[in-house]
Amino acid sequence: MPITKELSNLKKLEAAGFSHGQAEVLAGIIEESHIDGQQSLKEFLVNEFKAMDGKFETLEFKLKSSQSEMKADIIMKMSAIVGGMITAAVAIAKMLW
Repeated sequence: MPITKELSNLKKLEAAGFSHGQAEVLAGIIEESHIDGQQSLKEFLVNEFKAMDGKFETLEFKLKSSQSEMKADIIMKMSAIVGGMITAAVAIAKMLW
């Protein structure tokens, strides 16, 4: 399936004053440039995705490491809070007894 509408382009060029032969050549050039551009874009995207694949794996590893560090940090902070609350409870209990 062509990317552009070559017949529609022919009619538009002829309506603008180009001869049928000129319109045909110009429409063909436009069609080829779109196909070439599409192919270049496809190759570019394939190459970029290949280059990025290793980066995503590295990023995923870093995220997992960061999550583990965050969990350890949260556990330590929660332990400190619980310890402080126990200390406060003991101090209040001693004052009331």
